Formats: sequence, structure tokens, C-alpha cells
Amino acid sequence: MRLELGMTKMEVEKELGVEPYDIKAITDTTNAYNYVYRVNDRKTLYLNTGPVNGKKVKGRYLQLTTTFSKTDRLISIESCNNADNLVTVNKINIDKIILFITVTLPVLLVYLGLKN
Repeated sequence: MRLELGMTKMEVEKELGVEPYDIKAITDTTNAYNYVYRVNDRKTLYLNTGPVNGKKVKGRYLQLTTTFSKTDRLISIESCNNADNLVTVNKINIDKIILFITVTLPVLLVYLGLKN
């Protein structure tokens, strides 16, 4: 994502790929909007982590507040860390499942081996 001061509202929406989520403020000199968008994350296996391996997956939602002048030019960009009002979907964490299997399966096999 590449936002720069001086961009128009249409250019910001094209760069983010979304329209404004909410109006934060409208005054006689500026208009402020909140955008909600998703970032790209990198998914790797639990034991094979590195800075460039894995595949791109959709990441978490982020909020961005932009302020435009009355001439429709971007004059301020603020990142919002408040994600309380965003809808999140819990997914199965594959890393925890792999960890559970790699720990539980050997213990279960040892138990069954000792039982016989």
C-alpha cells in the first residue's frame, strides 16, 4: 500500500481497494473518514519459519483514518489500533494442531507399546 499526501479521495480508495467504512468527522475545512482493510500475511509451517518462505494469505483487519481538505486532497493519514468494533472470524490454527499431533501421537504410541 502506498498512500501519499496530496492524493485525491478516489486515488486513496483505489489504492486501498475499499470505500470508506465510516465518517469520522466533517467540518467546514476538512472531511475525515475511517477505512477498514485487510493486510497480507505470510503463512508458514510451525517448524519451518523464515523471513521469506511460506505463502501469502489474508491477514487481520486494520483501520486507517484519513483527512481530506475541502479541495479533496489528502492532508493527514493516521493508523488506528482500535479493532474492537471489527468483526473477526475465528479460524482453526493449523500450527496448534500440528503441535498437538506431534506431541500427543508419540505419547499415545509409547503408552500402547507399554500396554502390550
